[in-house]
Amino acid sequence: MPKRQQKHRVRSITPGTSLTDYCRTAFPLLGSKTAVKKAIADGRLLVNGQPAQLQTVLQKGDQLQLRGAGLPKARKFDQDLPVVWEDDHLVIVNKPGGIATNGDRVQTVENALAGSIPPPPLPDALPRPVAVHRIDLPTKGLVLLAKTKSALMAMSQAFEDNQVKKAYQAVVHGQPPTSGTFDAPIDGKTAVTHFQTLRTVPSLVYGHLSLVELKPVTGRTHQLRIHLQQAGHLIVGDKHYAKGTDTILGKGLFLCACRLSFTHPHTGEKVEVRIRPPRRFIKTLDREEGRS
Repeated sequence: MPKRQQKHRVRSITPGTSLTDYCRTAFPLLGSKTAVKKAIADGRLLVNGQPAQLQTVLQKGDQLQLRGAGLPKARKFDQDLPVVWEDDHLVIVNKPGGIATNGDRVQTVENALAGSIPPPPLPDALPRPVAVHRIDLPTKGLVLLAKTKSALMAMSQAFEDNQVKKAYQAVVHGQPPTSGTFDAPIDGKTAVTHFQTLRTVPSLVYGHLSLVELKPVTGRTHQLRIHLQQAGHLIVGDKHYAKGTDTILGKGLFLCACRLSFTHPHTGEKVEVRIRPPRRFIKTLDREEGRS
């Protein structure tokens, strides 16, 4: 992917305006003082062809140049990912189990989309979609990515403020209550998960298996997996937390991010996206019930 470059000429400026204040609006791709400072530190922001300094004083007629978007270079990964919802600002894909959302790997959602979804025709367009949040590597389901800098900033803040509603479905061992809340702390931090049991079937091998819906209020690492294991309802296929419990191996983790609900950062409209869990979730319950 060619390195993106933007130019801007200073046509007027109020005396005393700092470089960080001016450039955060001159270049929508930056969008914040922190982003401007990082661009300066990385040598990506030039003033009249010379690397900008924090103390640089801008004058009318100065030529500014911004090189690149400050994102790690995408690595080639050919993987077709189902796009569930998309507009010029955001895209939601259905991630399969076994690939990461992002990070220092080749097999990631971000790398897969880098060559398949072009930047939108907007001034703060990112050169490739950037993940706003993560789901675990073995977890399947909905992942939200931003296509513009403003959408990335707004949705990152929305996740931090718990304004994005998420729901998962999982097949678990045992027979949980009809509904309830797990609130055991994780690593000393508050962790809250609401749950509802959707179906329970008898199982000759496991006693019972149940399909549950999970709504995390907080977002601790492995929160759903830990809460269920602690409650005695290990997620089927979760060999990491099995701790000697027999479970179904070889078919992946039976956990899927099935619903995302949020307010669109640009239109203000409510967006709600749903998918069904993988067919093997229901087929496994049907099979166990038929054997009993």
